[in-house]
Amino acid sequence: MSHQALSELHIIPQGQSINSAYYIDQILAKTCMEAVHRCRSNGSVLERPMLENMSEFIFMQDGAPAHTANATQKLCRDHLNAFWRKVECPGNSPDLNTIENLWEIVKEKVNEEGQITRREQLIETVKSAWGDISPSILENLVATCQNV
Repeated sequence: MSHQALSELHIIPQGQSINSAYYIDQILAKTCMEAVHRCRSNGSVLERPMLENMSEFIFMQDGAPAHTANATQKLCRDHLNAFWRKVECPGNSPDLNTIENLWEIVKEKVNEEGQITRREQLIETVKSAWGDISPSILENLVATCQNV
């Protein structure tokens, strides 16, 4: 996420474990890098560039093993201008980590849909809630974090 855009969500197939190879090939290379390199100047939060000025871009991950694996760290150092390792990232406090607050907003939207009984229904509902996030919500989340 950025203050103006989101990457597409990547849905992990049932039974798939997330090791560094899967994370690099399926998530970083296909989902994150596509979002980072978008050029379109308008559209939904899933179509806009992550940032207008890529010199302001900082890529952060949490401490999941696939994120901290040597191969992942090397790829990020080699291909991303500004990359924060786990030790440089804010904690999981929602005040310091805007994605936690974004997930709460998505969760509220999903809960408004009522009882969801099938995995496919849940996936579509989460994707819809994610894609419906407005740019103003992203701007407010990032601005609030910067003021902490």
